[in-house]
Amino acid sequence: MTPPPPETTVRRRIARLAAQGRLVTQVLVDPRQIGLPIEAKLLLQVAPDHLAAAGRALADHPAVHGAFATSGPSNLHAAAYFPGLPALYGFLSRDLAGLGITRVETAVVGRTAKRTPPLGPDRPSPAAVRRLPPAHARPGTG
Repeated sequence: MTPPPPETTVRRRIARLAAQGRLVTQVLVDPRQIGLPIEAKLLLQVAPDHLAAAGRALADHPAVHGAFATSGPSNLHAAAYFPGLPALYGFLSRDLAGLGITRVETAVVGRTAKRTPPLGPDRPSPAAVRRLPPAHARPGTG
């Protein structure tokens, strides 16, 4: 077994990857832990001439963590977190007004079965983690 490279080598490699735009770092926060226990998925029908503006407005809204132009019956999807159901209702009744939205289907997430990467108690069980091959045997990790 070969020893790991020196810390300075690792730092240089990480700095080079970041400078090339090949390394992206993220901070994951469990929204429930910061007072946002309500997660809602929104499937919206938007008039074509309002689609770009509605997408930008959703993307700019602080409650929305994802906005996606899609195909099918709904042409815009959004995912958002709220401190409670009154805030979700306010978002639906006030914040979406005037965006050219003709229909909204709202799904409140009751429980998350899988999230990548997992947050909080939804993490894989220790038994599931033990079934993974060692990092050096997985593609792209060794």
